[in-house]
Amino acid sequence: MGNTFLNLALLIIFQFSIRATFSMKLTTILTDQSALLALKNHVYDPENVLETNWSSSTHVCNWFRVSCGSKHHRVTALNLSGLELVGTLPPSLGNLSFLSLLSITNNSFHGRLPVQLSNLRRLKHLSFGNNSFSGEIPSWLGSLTELRSFFLDHNNLKGVIPFSLGNLSKLEILNLSGNQLLGSIPSSIFNISSLQKMDLSNNMLSGSIPSVSHDLLSIELINFQINNLTGHLSKDMFDHFPNLKELHLGANMLSGRIPMSLFKCKKLQRFSLAFNQLEGSLPVEIGNLSMLQGVYIARNHFEGNHTYY
Repeated sequence: MGNTFLNLALLIIFQFSIRATFSMKLTTILTDQSALLALKNHVYDPENVLETNWSSSTHVCNWFRVSCGSKHHRVTALNLSGLELVGTLPPSLGNLSFLSLLSITNNSFHGRLPVQLSNLRRLKHLSFGNNSFSGEIPSWLGSLTELRSFFLDHNNLKGVIPFSLGNLSKLEILNLSGNQLLGSIPSSIFNISSLQKMDLSNNMLSGSIPSVSHDLLSIELINFQINNLTGHLSKDMFDHFPNLKELHLGANMLSGRIPMSLFKCKKLQRFSLAFNQLEGSLPVEIGNLSMLQGVYIARNHFEGNHTYY
């Protein structure tokens, strides 16, 4: 009698476990579907692309521009770039907890970025460029520590660049160009050793370029042109960028001389210092840069008659 009761209890527990597991899986699939349907309801879709291709009658992993992982069968990528969508991002988008890629570039999304996106801790690629997002760049973006590429370029963002972006220790590409960002460049971003390309151009950034205390072996492109940066370039700045290929600092208010360390960057292909207040002359050591293709130094206070070549 006792064994029969025990076996019956174990059977009930096993069946309950199976149902609970099935229910949990069903819920997670429905969570992804619900988040995407909420996004569809938040946008004007002139070509009816989402209306036609996103339907609860088909599995979410088969929806247009949606990809799922083979292991967990959860949504891992959402690429809605260039679909002429107009609208805002719903908070429920933060429920796509397995998302690795989120790209909505070249649309007309507006408003502020919902804080719920901070839940996307698996996110590696975030591309929101060429939209109309407003407000400040939120500091919680620094909590997305798996990010490899981060594009917020050409929006209507204001305020300062959060110091917390320096927490993105795996970041390779940072593009915040074409906004209305103010204040100084946070020194924290120069602590990201994996960074390859950094574009903060076409903003209203001010102050001096932060000094660098250690080598950034991965950095290939630095673009700070068309800002309000001032001060001198530190003498040893370019000692820390041995693999630099492109440097764009034109259209600022930089002063002083060109650091000799720049001409130690043997892989340098292009550099622009035009439209600043630099002085002195172009050192003969420029001849050591065998890969150089373009130099732009017009409209400074250099000695002699330098333009560009």
